[in-house]
Amino acid sequence: MSSITTSTTAGSISSSSYMGQYTGITSDTIDQLLQSDELRKTVIQNKIDKINTKSQAWTDISTRLSNLTSKLDALQDEATYQTKKVASSDDTIATISGTSDSLEGSYDLVVKQLATASKITGGVVSKADGTTKISTKDALGYSGKLTITNASADGSESKTIELDIKATDSLKDIANAINNAKDPSDSTGTKGAGLKATIVNNQLVVTSEEMGDRSLSIGGALRDSLGFGDSEVKKTVGQNAKFTLDGIEMERNTNTPTDVVDGVTFTLKKADPTKTITLGLTNDTDKELSAVKDFVSQYNSVMSFLSEKMDVGDPSKSDNTTGALAGDSTLISLQSKLQSTVLGGKSVNGVSASTLGLSVDRNGTLSLDETKFKAQLAKDPNSVKDFFFKDTSNKYSTEKTGTGYTADFKAVLDRYTSTKSGSEGVISLRKSSYQSEIKDYNKQIERITEQIATKRARYVTMFTNLDTAIGNLQSQFSYFQSQNSSSSSNS
Repeated sequence: MSSITTSTTAGSISSSSYMGQYTGITSDTIDQLLQSDELRKTVIQNKIDKINTKSQAWTDISTRLSNLTSKLDALQDEATYQTKKVASSDDTIATISGTSDSLEGSYDLVVKQLATASKITGGVVSKADGTTKISTKDALGYSGKLTITNASADGSESKTIELDIKATDSLKDIANAINNAKDPSDSTGTKGAGLKATIVNNQLVVTSEEMGDRSLSIGGALRDSLGFGDSEVKKTVGQNAKFTLDGIEMERNTNTPTDVVDGVTFTLKKADPTKTITLGLTNDTDKELSAVKDFVSQYNSVMSFLSEKMDVGDPSKSDNTTGALAGDSTLISLQSKLQSTVLGGKSVNGVSASTLGLSVDRNGTLSLDETKFKAQLAKDPNSVKDFFFKDTSNKYSTEKTGTGYTADFKAVLDRYTSTKSGSEGVISLRKSSYQSEIKDYNKQIERITEQIATKRARYVTMFTNLDTAIGNLQSQFSYFQSQNSSSSSNS
C-alpha cells in the first residue's frame, strides 16, 4: 500500500487554530495550568502594594514633621518677639516704631522744623558747539575735570570727588557718574560719596544725601560749561530738624532720628510748632502667642497621625484593619522621642515649658494655658525669647545656629527628615530601603512572567500538535473506511 499524504482535501491539520478541536483543551485550560504561577506573581505584587502603602505613610509623616519644623522656625524668628504696637495722635505730623529691644513708652512731641538737604542747581547746559535744544542723552562734546565738594557747615568734615568727563558723555552720563561716585576716604571702595544728581530742564541739580546745613561747591575746568558758573549757580542751604521730646529741645540732621531713645525711631513728617502730639509704643504679644499656639496645634496633629498609622485595631475581629505602620519600631521610637522632647528644654531665668503653660494630658495631647503664657511674657519677655531660641550665629554664618527649646526639638526632627546627601534622615533611608525591595520584587515578577510565557508557548505547541495528530488519525481512519466501503460495493 502506498503511503498516505494529508492534504486539504484529505482534511490535513496544520494550524494552532485546531487546538482543542479534538482534545477539548483550550486557552482557558492553559490558563488554569498556569494559575499557580500567576498566583506567585499576585503574592509578590501584594507585597509591593504593602510596601508602597508603608512608603506613602512615611511620606505623609515626613510632610507633617516638616510642617512642625516650620512652626519651630517661626519661634526662632526675631520678628516674632516683642513686636510693638504703635500709636500716634496725629500721624500726619509724626509716627514711631521700635525694635524688639525697645521699651514700652509714651512720648510728647512737638515738630518745630523738618530737616532739609543742601543742594546746588546749575544753569541750562548747551553742547560745546552751541546747540541749546538737546536731549539728556546727547553727547555734549566737553572733556575735562569736574570736582564736587561736600563739607559740613563748620568745615570739620569734607569730601571731594573728581570726575573725568569725556566728549562723548551726555548729561545723563554725568548725573550717573555723580550718583555712583565713591567716598574718596573709604579704603574699601564700597561707600558712596553721599551725593544725588538729577536733571531738571537740562540743568544739573546736585543734592547732599546727608540733610542739614552742608556746604556744596563745584569746581574743575568744566564748572562753567556745565552750568555751575558764579552767575548761574543757585545754592540752597539745608537745615536740621528741630523738635522737643517730652519738653527736651533737640536737633538732628535727619527726619528719622534713631539715637533719641534706644531702639526707637521717630519719623517726622510735618512741622507744626503749635501742636503737641503723643506717640506710644506697647509690646505686642499676639505674634508670640499665635506662634506657640500654631506649634501646639501642629504637634497634636503629628501625634494623632502617628497613632493612626500605628493603630493595631481589634485583633479579635476577623475583618480587623490595622494602620499602615502598625508595630513599626522606628515609628514607635519617633513618637516616644517627640513625647519626651515636647516638655523639655533648659530653663532660662526660671522660664520653662511648664511655666509658660505647656502641658500634656493622659492622652498625650499638648495644650497651652494662655493666661500663664501672657503672664510670663509680661514678667520677662527676653527670657521667654531665649528659652525658645538664642541665636549663636556669627555674621559670617550661612545657616542659623542657636540654643534653646526649638533648637533641641528641630534636632530630633532633623534626624528623621533630613534629605542632605551623606546625612540622610531615618525616613529617607527607610524609603530608599523600600525602593530597593520593590526593585527586587519587580525583577522576580519579570522572571515569573517570562517563565509563564515560555510555559504557555510550550503548552500551545504541545496541545496543538496533539490535536493535529488526532485530526490526522481521524482523517486516515475516514479514508480507510471509505476505501473499505468502495471495495465491498465492487464485490
